[in-house]
Order: sequence, then structure tokens, then C-alpha cells
Amino acid sequence: MKITKVDAIPLFAAFADALDVVPPELSQPAFSMRDNPLLGQGAVIVRIETDEGLVGIGEAMGRPGPRGTAAHINEVLAPLLLGADPRHHHALWTAMNEAMRFAPMGISGVDTALWDLRGKIYGDSLTNLLGGPARDTVDCYASPIPYMATPEGSAEKAREFLQQGFRAVKLKIGRGISQDIAHAAAARDALGSEVKLLVDANGAYTAAASIALAKELVKLDVYWLEEPVHPEFPEDLARIRRRVDLPVVSGEWLGTWTQFRDLLRCEAVDVIMPNITRCGGITGIMKIADLAALDNVTVAPHGVGAGLGIVAAIAACAVMPNFLIYEYNQLFNPLRHSVMRESIQFEDGILSPNEGIGLGLTLNEEAIERYRVD
Repeated sequence: MKITKVDAIPLFAAFADALDVVPPELSQPAFSMRDNPLLGQGAVIVRIETDEGLVGIGEAMGRPGPRGTAAHINEVLAPLLLGADPRHHHALWTAMNEAMRFAPMGISGVDTALWDLRGKIYGDSLTNLLGGPARDTVDCYASPIPYMATPEGSAEKAREFLQQGFRAVKLKIGRGISQDIAHAAAARDALGSEVKLLVDANGAYTAAASIALAKELVKLDVYWLEEPVHPEFPEDLARIRRRVDLPVVSGEWLGTWTQFRDLLRCEAVDVIMPNITRCGGITGIMKIADLAALDNVTVAPHGVGAGLGIVAAIAACAVMPNFLIYEYNQLFNPLRHSVMRESIQFEDGILSPNEGIGLGLTLNEEAIERYRVD
């Protein structure tokens, strides 16, 4: 049996349509609604169809915006479910929980737009609005060397990044210790001893396997070990960190500064990796950097996204005192440069903040129209 269709239907019943006068105790029944009044009652009806003609129905909460929840189900969760066996509910529940990491992203986009607007109101650059740059340029690394079929393929990709001017490169690992070490060794040989080699397991291992892996990576002079286990297990990260001789890094999947607080309290990392398009925007990433500074932890922001988020992150990196290095992702992405008229300023392995007003960017409306999906 396979799932053939997932449909989330947002419902909303406005109080104003049913009542001549909406009393304040109905629109603001609790402290949490003081700034976001309850305008009605919402629900999301979920319908799942199978190839055997069976249909399952359910409900998700519709507060505060049923269309937002429905969109999350239809656009993020549904692709995980289509083609799967509906009887495998534990496996599907686990996959959906991982996908819930995407929920905080909306706040990030709004916050960054507000900072850009503030720059236009005051006629000043983002770096000045954030308190002034601590550095004129931002160190970065190329990411990633993906899962190439052979170690020589990884070596060739490493050499491509060298030719582009990068002085630090990240390799994706997580296919088993022996295979990871073979690819890391090939990348190290191609890069030479003067170029930083970073590795990222994306949570592929247990704590014990991570420790065994790290002992081999140390021999290759690896710069850091990123996400050997998922950040949901900060105690495991702390255990690994106490047992290995290279920096442990995590945080790209975390969406709130309280999650970073918990990671830091566990002494789980040497470096944190917030993504400005996920962690609450410019306000979020600066708060997280301040939290890290209190524990003498450095910040190396995760860099996946389109050009607006990259430019915003570069400005934040230029300002934060405890910045270490920025991930300048090079995986194929048509949105990275096309959505804006201006270019990302990269040369000889470093990025430079935009000195324009606010973000200093103008949208490429033709590209926006080309790629919009509504």
C-alpha cells in the first residue's frame, strides 16, 4: 500500500462574520494574544489517499494561521509521504519531525526585511546599523565537496575550489568511517597543508562512532568536525567534544536562540553555526552570537540560501566580535545570484560586506517572476 495524495485544507471562521460586535475577551483571551488578536477559529483538515482507495482524515491546529500550517503540510511534509507505506507510521513520524526544523524560517525573512527597511529609513548601511564593522572582510570556506563516487572525485572537486581562490574547503562525510577517511585523505592531498579542510557528517553517526572517526581525522589535520550527531543530542556532542582533539561544531538546524542557549549550556560545541535565514534573521543571529560570546564560543554561520540571506549574513559576520569563518555554499543554486541585481563581493577567498543602504540590494523582478510558484 502506498500514499498517493496528501491534501491539507485550511479552514477559518471569522468572529466578525458571526457576531455584530466582537468582545475583547474573545479576541484577546490570553496573554499570548496581546499582540496577535484571535480573529476567528481556524483548523486544518488533512486528507491522505492511498493506491488501494482508502482515505484517512485528520486535523491540525489552525492557530494562528491555518494557511501557513496547510502550506507547511502540503509543501514540506507531503513530499516525504508520497509513495510511502502508510502503515510505517513510526518511520514517517521521525521523518516529519526532522522536517519541522523548517518552521522558524518565516520569522527570519521578516526580520531581515525590517532591518533593510530600517537602513532605508535612516539612510545607512546594515553594518553601521548593527554597530559598526569589527573587520573589513569576512573569511569564508567553499562548501561542499559532496558525495563524490571516488576519492579522486573528491580530490578533483577540492582542486576546483582552490582554483576559484578558496583557502578553506568543506567535505561532506557520513558514508562509513573507512570511506570517509579515504575521501578526506584524498581531499587533504589535493588541498595541501596550508588550506583548511573541514568535514561535515550531518548527524550521520553515534557518539561512539564519532569518537572513532575523529581519531582518524586528527591525523589528516582536519580543521573541525561538524555535526557528528544531530544537535538534538547535545549531551552526545559534549561527550564527543571531551574525547576528541579537534573542534566540534553544530547548530545549522537550530531555529531559536533558546535552542542555542541549551547547546551552549551543555558545553557541546567549540563553534556554533546559525543560519540567518532560519535562526530569526539578523536580530536572531546577533543575539545568538552574544550568547556564544559569554561562553567564549566562536560563530561560523551556515551559508545555504539565496543571495539576500548571504549578503545579510556577511554584514552580520563583519560586525560580530566572535566571528570565525563563513560558509559560502557553492552547490548548484540558480537563486544564489539571480534574485538580485547586485553581485556578492568575493575575491581571493574572502567576502566583503555591502556598503549600500540597508542590504544594499535591489530585486531582479524578472527572476522573481520566473521562479515564483504561487
